[in-house]
Amino acid sequence: MSDSEYVTLSLLENSHAFVREAVSKAIAAQDDVTEWQFAVLALVQSAELSLKAALKAVHPVLVYENVDNPSRMVTIHVALTRLENPLIGAFTFSKKDKQRIHRASKLRNQVTHSDFELTGEYAASNFFELFGFVSDFQRRHLSSDLSDIIPAANFDRLVGIRRAIEELVRRARERIEEEKIDPEFIWACPNCGEDTFVIEDGADTCYACSCNERVIECPHCNDLCFEFELESFFDQIDTDYDEGRTVIHNSYGFFNFNACPTCLPRIKEAIQDERERDEMYRLEEEFHVRNT
Repeated sequence: MSDSEYVTLSLLENSHAFVREAVSKAIAAQDDVTEWQFAVLALVQSAELSLKAALKAVHPVLVYENVDNPSRMVTIHVALTRLENPLIGAFTFSKKDKQRIHRASKLRNQVTHSDFELTGEYAASNFFELFGFVSDFQRRHLSSDLSDIIPAANFDRLVGIRRAIEELVRRARERIEEEKIDPEFIWACPNCGEDTFVIEDGADTCYACSCNERVIECPHCNDLCFEFELESFFDQIDTDYDEGRTVIHNSYGFFNFNACPTCLPRIKEAIQDERERDEMYRLEEEFHVRNT
């Protein structure tokens, strides 16, 4: 190619280029496990471009972080948030889809910015979970079918790899049965979605995809949950910033400011109720002082 030649791709076409590369790397990973890192990287990039393409279809300026100074494009997480916004895209994403995007993005950051450890099973599971999302998203929102984008031979090989993953699930369930693990200690894996995540005796491991996620007690209800599910409500309490340190004026009786998804709404409501009561008492006191 001469220096005068150039390539022009739309966001969607660029997404297709990355998904083709992702599939090629996934196939190559069957002989060299290190190829999985590039397969995941390319697929996350395809997912991000897909979300941006959908944003651009709503309005071209929405793909930029600052709509008043359109220079830097949004991240994958901002794109997701904007598409969900009822005033922008009003798209609906399931909790599992958002978890898939979060995990894949986290894995991409680990691969590109730090030391990392990656098993073929874990990478493959992440890959197929995200591939399913990209395929479904493009079909529903971008009128694009990945089976038409990916060469037929590669698509067939991809199906074969997926079947190998399904065999891992079958073997994982056999292992669970052999070890006589109580169903109470078997959860749906946050990575592959299969009911093969074992928490018995602190295993905290998926027998199918080898995903490891720490399971802890919620500090407020003591129910077990994945550590990543805990959310902070520190922004709900009354604080101030003074000389480089945060000063807590009213913690509303809380000492741990992380809560599970079940407790979080209840805690926020309780804090708001108490704040409103305090404000009412303050107004009543002011009224009493002015009239005595």
